[in-house]
Amino acid sequence: MSDETGSGRDSSGRFVRRAAEHVHDLHTPGDDGIHPVARILFGWTHRKGIANMIFWVMAVLSLVMISIDLVVHRHDSFAFAKATGFYGIWGFVSFSFAVLMGWPLGQLLRRGENYYGDAGGPPAGIDPDVQVEDVPAPTYPAEGDA
Repeated sequence: MSDETGSGRDSSGRFVRRAAEHVHDLHTPGDDGIHPVARILFGWTHRKGIANMIFWVMAVLSLVMISIDLVVHRHDSFAFAKATGFYGIWGFVSFSFAVLMGWPLGQLLRRGENYYGDAGGPPAGIDPDVQVEDVPAPTYPAEGDA
């Protein structure tokens, strides 16, 4: 028995790992709780020094964009919009404003912790000691109970 047979076994009689098992492994989180596809896509973010690399790449890109801004002639309606780096600064300030407005907006819209009542007990205004009478369910002639 030195040949691989169609029974799914190799030459030593062990079962051969099938493609479905490999796909199953791609959909099953490991012992560390990280999904294998997430490890493939975002595993590079755990390398040492990646934060510094991202910072410096963004800094270089920003300097390149500002240097391009020096040579591009724009036809703006307002004089302050012709300043070098105006649109980058405007975007940063606008985005910062949108992020910082999340806190007051959350304070305004957020409900109290017990807005829907206490989850551990009966609803407010109901006495749990009061006995409720059993009321039979109504019957309707259209249902054939008449």
